[in-house]
Amino acid sequence: MTATPTNSKQFDSAPLDAGQEASALVETKVTASKGRQTWFWSVVWLLLLATSSALGIWAVAFITRLPPLPNCDQISVFSADSERLYCARQAAVSGSEQDLVAGIQLISAWDDTHPLYQDSQEIANRWSKGLFKLAQQRMQRGHLERATQLLGYVPARAEIYEEAQVATERWQREWSKGEEITTAVTTDARNQNWSGARKQLREIKRLTSDYWLKERYRYLGQHIQQEEDARRMLIQAKTLASDRNMETLAEALTLVQQIEVQTYAWPEAKPLMTEWAEALLTYGLQKWEQEELDAAIAVIQKVPADLATNPETQDLVQFAHAQRLATFRQDWQPAYGDILNLMDAIQAMQGIKDGSPFYPDAQTKLELWTNQLSDLKQLYGATLVANFNQKASFQTAIEQAQSITADRPQRQQAQTLIAHWSKEIQRIEDRPFLGRAQQLAENGDKASLQAAIAEAAKIEQGRALRIDAQTKIAQWTKQIQVLEDQPLYSKALDLASKGKLQDAITEARKIQKGRALYSQAQDSIKDWTNRIQVAEDRPILDEAKELAYQGRLSDAITVAARIAPGRALYREARNAIAIWDAERSYIQSLQQPIEDIYYEEEEPDYE
Repeated sequence: MTATPTNSKQFDSAPLDAGQEASALVETKVTASKGRQTWFWSVVWLLLLATSSALGIWAVAFITRLPPLPNCDQISVFSADSERLYCARQAAVSGSEQDLVAGIQLISAWDDTHPLYQDSQEIANRWSKGLFKLAQQRMQRGHLERATQLLGYVPARAEIYEEAQVATERWQREWSKGEEITTAVTTDARNQNWSGARKQLREIKRLTSDYWLKERYRYLGQHIQQEEDARRMLIQAKTLASDRNMETLAEALTLVQQIEVQTYAWPEAKPLMTEWAEALLTYGLQKWEQEELDAAIAVIQKVPADLATNPETQDLVQFAHAQRLATFRQDWQPAYGDILNLMDAIQAMQGIKDGSPFYPDAQTKLELWTNQLSDLKQLYGATLVANFNQKASFQTAIEQAQSITADRPQRQQAQTLIAHWSKEIQRIEDRPFLGRAQQLAENGDKASLQAAIAEAAKIEQGRALRIDAQTKIAQWTKQIQVLEDQPLYSKALDLASKGKLQDAITEARKIQKGRALYSQAQDSIKDWTNRIQVAEDRPILDEAKELAYQGRLSDAITVAARIAPGRALYREARNAIAIWDAERSYIQSLQQPIEDIYYEEEEPDYE
């Protein structure tokens, strides 16, 4: 019996029995358990590897990491020398005196046994050079004490120590020499030995520092000049005061007041100034009592207020100085300074109290100045409004100025301002006419120029821009005349270029007198006329020259005389005639008999 083949699909899909299922389940669990163990140990080893790497990197960084920088704001004498040296280095970067001195003081005490001695040596040299430079700057500015003090901080171990010591001694010697020269200059100036003082001053040029060469030299030179000027003014003032004339005495007082207080001449000038001031005050009071107020004020104004010694003269001086403040130049436009001066004058005049002999006059002045101040303030405000340069602002300013009536002190100034602002309004109103006229004239043709003239003529006589308009009208009228006459003149020039000079003259004469091209045409006519005359008279003059060349001098003179005066060759002909006449006279003198020359008695010539 033949066995039937078994179908594989049927075999695979056949259900397992219970034993087989149990065996397969056990095998699957074992496999899963092995997989989980492998994954766990892999993670553990990876974590161990990462942890060891991180520890290694941290260890290397910890070993190679630089130590933290010291906090220089919290440094103290108890800090380590290395930290103090570091902070001193940082501070010395600024280059200031304080920081360099502090740094050098820190390291100057270190000897060669100090562990940082070698590191600080280069620093000590660099900082010492910085101090030396700062000391030189101090010396050049005249601060010798501070300069030597700075060089005193240079440590002995520094390279420039010896140089610093030499510089200190040199500076002290120069300073002593400078002070010696200063004493000599001031002594000679006190003794009025100006030439000796200037000779001593020249010795400063031998010094080296800028302080002596520039600052002290200039100061002492000014001192000599100031002393010389003071002495000269004092002598001149004494000379003026010796006349005992009040006018020259006032000049002397004015001159002596210019003497500087710190000069040697001042102690001598001060009592003289007091004496002369008292004399002027006494004279001013006399003039006041004689009711010559202007003369009194003119004298008293020369006297300083602090030289009045009694109440009466103090009031007079105050009155005079108030009068001076209130007297200012009446310009057409008010100035703010005039207002301030007038306010000061009023305040000074108010200081004269009732009971003073000058009180009535002071009250009269106060009334006048108060009204004047009120007018000035109003006009100044109107001026500020007018400065906007608009028609409305000018009209407002005019209205403010018109409120100053005829009885007010600043009436004339107000009228002047009103006239000025009225002209400005006219300019604003008429400027469009002139502007349109100029635009029309830019075309340059005759019709445009005529239109421009008509537009400018709209500005009536008496208006602010009338003169400008008439000037433009005259200019444009000449341009029209040029346009009209240029064809005639061009034709004349063309005829002249072709040799038709007479026709050119006829054409040019058509340009009438007063026209723009008339002068130019007349110059051309004169030139062409001369050319015609030269052409007409040159043959005559050439004929005369030919006759003269042949020896016929009389005939040559006769021919040349045919050239009439006013002709182009007239002067040349007359010069030739004079030469030929002289030659003819000389020849005739040679032909005279010898005996006539020697024996003929000549009559004396009385001409």
